[in-house]
Amino acid sequence: MRKSCLLTCLVLFVCLPALWGQTTVTAKIDQLLGDDLLVTSDVGISIYDLTDSIPIYTYRDKKMARPASTEKLITSITHLARLGMDCRFTTTVKYTGRLDDDGVLHGDLYVRGGFDSEFMDSNMDELVTDIKRVGLTRVKGKVYGDVSFMDSLYYGAGWCWDDAPYDFQPMLSPLMFHKGYVELTATPDGIGKPAKIALTPLSSYYSVDNRTVSSQLEGAKFNVDRDWMHNDNKLLLTGYVSAKSNRIITVYGSENFFMHAFMERARGQEITMKRFGGFATTPLDAQLLIEKSHSTADVLHRALKVSDNLSAEALFYHLGAWQKGKDTCSVSAKDGVAAIKQFIKEFGLEPDSYEIHDGCGVSLYDYVTPELMLAYLKYAYQRPEIYKEIFDALPVAGIDGTLKNRMKKGKAFGNVRAKTGSVSGISTLAGYLRADNGHELAFVIMNQDVMDTKKARTFQDRLCELLCTMK
Repeated sequence: MRKSCLLTCLVLFVCLPALWGQTTVTAKIDQLLGDDLLVTSDVGISIYDLTDSIPIYTYRDKKMARPASTEKLITSITHLARLGMDCRFTTTVKYTGRLDDDGVLHGDLYVRGGFDSEFMDSNMDELVTDIKRVGLTRVKGKVYGDVSFMDSLYYGAGWCWDDAPYDFQPMLSPLMFHKGYVELTATPDGIGKPAKIALTPLSSYYSVDNRTVSSQLEGAKFNVDRDWMHNDNKLLLTGYVSAKSNRIITVYGSENFFMHAFMERARGQEITMKRFGGFATTPLDAQLLIEKSHSTADVLHRALKVSDNLSAEALFYHLGAWQKGKDTCSVSAKDGVAAIKQFIKEFGLEPDSYEIHDGCGVSLYDYVTPELMLAYLKYAYQRPEIYKEIFDALPVAGIDGTLKNRMKKGKAFGNVRAKTGSVSGISTLAGYLRADNGHELAFVIMNQDVMDTKKARTFQDRLCELLCTMK
């Protein structure tokens, strides 16, 4: 009996400090939940001690919430679990017919898109240069674009039609060029004169109507727009320019933008391509001429670090291609969703309990729970090969990515690595941190119905700082 009492006392002696520390953290989080922000809004929270494999705190963690860009964690971790890091995002150039020693192709040329979200302006130059290097000088037949990799839906379900001009909602296509947008830089050029405009990428696919005025007016506004309701690619520049200003605007028709630029750049390098044949599937007997690709690391890093929606959709559609079958065409968003829902079953959760409609979180239809998001974070942590890639790609508090200007001091600085999410009325944060007691924690914070995003982010930052100081 005496030995039993001694054993009980020993257990209590060992465990009480940890239990006391957890109780203190719980009380402090409860106090934080009294923030005025939550009088008019809602939040779901799930916090887990990865070191001890125990939950630390939950609050409405089973309540459905819009994830915004934290949805990218679901897409990225599922992609890595199913495809690993070996997936390539490839643009392929093939040909039919006969290619003579003098570089004349007596046949057709096919450019097949593999949904490479990172194919930028410099990559187009590299592709054309490589084609010239292998000896092609003239195409006597037609030049075709091949967009058979995915279906023809260029927006995700639940995406807003009036967000068309903005770069965060690109037009999806297997042939993506410079993410489907144009970057503009306006510089004043003498008071009263039109501003100087620099454009990337340069292309005759779009036109520019520069109605800007150089000015010394403080706080002058420079605007870029196009008649997106009628799919017009004339860029209208208006307003006053008093200092160097940068803007980004999409153009309509991503695959046409790609092919127009491709043939234009080829002619610029004296490769004769006179006839564009439109879009067709590459024949099975076509021969490989050249290909360019980006790695999963390239796509994953941009998707998480800077929250690039197009990069996340590339991961999502390649995941859909895996689900449908490697050699199939016309991959749809439903294939990507099916892959994710099949994966959710591995957590012992019911996949049909959640609404997932895209890979990036832009959709108004997306609804998940903090519980599900935490299950993903735990899954990644338990698998070093996945955790390393996710951990490296996540924004670092106060240092880079979408957390560059947050948590710039205190214990959270340089410690918190997390995915942000923000759309109208929604602010979310999910990721990892190390507490003062040396334990690794995973956390999910999903603020909903928020009128002031800044207040929601402040709440999240305070909670992260509190967790970092846990002893």
